[in-house]
Amino acid sequence: MKRIMKNVFARRFTAIFMAAVLVAGMLTAGLIPAQKAQAAAISSSSFLKANGKQLRNNYGNGDVVTLRGTNAGGYLLQEFWMCPTSYSTGTYTVNCEMDIYKTLTSRFGEAKMRDLIKVYQDNYWTTQDFDNCQALGINCIRLPMWFMNFVDFNGNYISNAFDRIDWFLQEAGKRGIYVILDMHGAPGSQNGSDHSGIDGGNSKVTASQFFFGNNANSNQQKYYDLWYKIAQRYKDNPVVAGYDLLNEPYCTYRYNSGYSDDYLHSLLWGIYNNAYNVIRSVDTNHVVIMEATWNPSDLPNPSDYNWSNVMYEYHNYLYDDYDNAAGKQITNMQDKLSLISSKNYNVPSYMGEFSYFNSVSAWQQGLQLLNDAGINWTTWTYKVTGSNNNWGLYNQNVSATNVATDSEASIRSKWAQVGSSTINSNLVNGIKSYFTANPSPSTIPTGDCYIVANANSKVVCADNTGNDPLIANRNANGGAWETFNIVANGDGTYSFLSRANNKYVCAVIDESSQLLARSATISTWEKFYITKTANGAYNIKAYANNLYVMADLNNNGVLKAVTATPSTWESFNILK
Repeated sequence: MKRIMKNVFARRFTAIFMAAVLVAGMLTAGLIPAQKAQAAAISSSSFLKANGKQLRNNYGNGDVVTLRGTNAGGYLLQEFWMCPTSYSTGTYTVNCEMDIYKTLTSRFGEAKMRDLIKVYQDNYWTTQDFDNCQALGINCIRLPMWFMNFVDFNGNYISNAFDRIDWFLQEAGKRGIYVILDMHGAPGSQNGSDHSGIDGGNSKVTASQFFFGNNANSNQQKYYDLWYKIAQRYKDNPVVAGYDLLNEPYCTYRYNSGYSDDYLHSLLWGIYNNAYNVIRSVDTNHVVIMEATWNPSDLPNPSDYNWSNVMYEYHNYLYDDYDNAAGKQITNMQDKLSLISSKNYNVPSYMGEFSYFNSVSAWQQGLQLLNDAGINWTTWTYKVTGSNNNWGLYNQNVSATNVATDSEASIRSKWAQVGSSTINSNLVNGIKSYFTANPSPSTIPTGDCYIVANANSKVVCADNTGNDPLIANRNANGGAWETFNIVANGDGTYSFLSRANNKYVCAVIDESSQLLARSATISTWEKFYITKTANGAYNIKAYANNLYVMADLNNNGVLKAVTATPSTWESFNILK
């Protein structure tokens, strides 16, 4: 869905602070300090495999690893809305990467085209960018690729087809960063959109010749062959976190193509199964990643295909509430996580692309959602054009190249500058800790507990057998009225079952957001986020209104979900 934004919205909104590296004492704008913490290099014991709903190192038998990072979008596959290349019309129409390749070949020949593309890619991503990611605490980069990175116009593999991927994996691995190899653009295009390398304009279904048309079968065979070669080359490489089979299949026309859900599902899942089997024929260890466009219902139960060691991927964008003024950025992600939870597939889940746009607070809340749910994630994206552009960790302000009209020397000169960028430090200040924060679920107590408000050191009670609002007024835990069974809901939220009356605690939004043990079942008002603070206490936030629970000492310690920013009155100890 970011793709809708690219052509329609991206030129209208340029005001978020999405950033990458915050460290004191910057040497120069866009550079990280010379002294920084070093992550352990990826080694054979780092090899990831799926183990139930988690990724674990040591081939699935070691520690849980939660991937948190970004995408290297615009590097091996340009999208003009976020890259320093101009759209053009006239003698040459240039709207996508394939147009770049064809235009440069027509003007200068295929060999010179490849040489110019090399200038762009040599400079777009350098060791400095890896250093920047490492300094931020990123442990995973999703690397979008397209088939023309590997083959010529006749489908023959170029002599140095894998050199750049080899280098990327080597440099990432040195810094303790995993890499997801992402097939962003398949032969023939899987969605007819510019981010696949081929732009079909208003005829995206027709342009999706990976799925439809006379060339679909041959394009799929090229796709399987490419995955075979990738898996064969990297089957023993522990830096590779997984093989992302296909980016955003169908994309913008998923629900309006004229084809039935059953047909589109059958077509895609059959291709996924074929690619899975091709990869497994040479690589039995790496995680295979399948993408849903857009919801868990667009992926099968993995047991139906006997898939193992797989991870399911989702993307999430909402443009209606760009500044999160109505809180829709957060509720949209909550809804996505609820769908993932309700499907309950026994595989790790991965949010491969997302943005929370302008609001720093929305970024903080949204990343906490993902961390609380134990979801692996990579933001879209690392670097984009523009000043404080809402899509990128880093911003580029360099001259745009017009491949249709610029001279060869000018193209070479401009593309030699595409590595220049500066950080969006405002958002980095807000989100840097979320890359490295320990996953919350393992630190949240569940089962029967009692809760102490740090505002007055009193125990929380469901008074009058739960008929009165929760109140922090007891000197000690005396029994059922002070006991709450904390239940993990599986979507990053928790619910409190009062032992006073065996009813769930509700944030009664239409009654001053007071907390009351009154509900027989769990719905929106009975869900809460619990996060551990730096001093070991907990903050509790209502799912229904995104506000923190406080012990209101101006009202005898009654609990209400009414605070936007937590402090002492919103701090609780949860004890067994």
